[in-house]
Amino acid sequence: QRYPTDKAYFIAKEILATERTYLKDLEVITVWFRSAVVKENAMPEGLMTLLFSNIDPIYEFHRGFLKEIEQRLSLW
Repeated sequence: QRYPTDKAYFIAKEILATERTYLKDLEVITVWFRSAVVKENAMPEGLMTLLFSNIDPIYEFHRGFLKEIEQRLSLW
């Protein structure tokens, strides 16, 4: 087992922190921004589909990726 002072451990922790921040940013776009746009009817439906059709799969991928990083770090 490695010690938490190991350089690779700190790099992995930085990746974890970055991934958490990125996922929160994606959440702002996919959840909060979209709901505000829908509520205000601020954008045509076709444009909404175009904008969010690519973001949703990215958001879902990174949710799973973050869980995997957390699990691996907990076993370090």
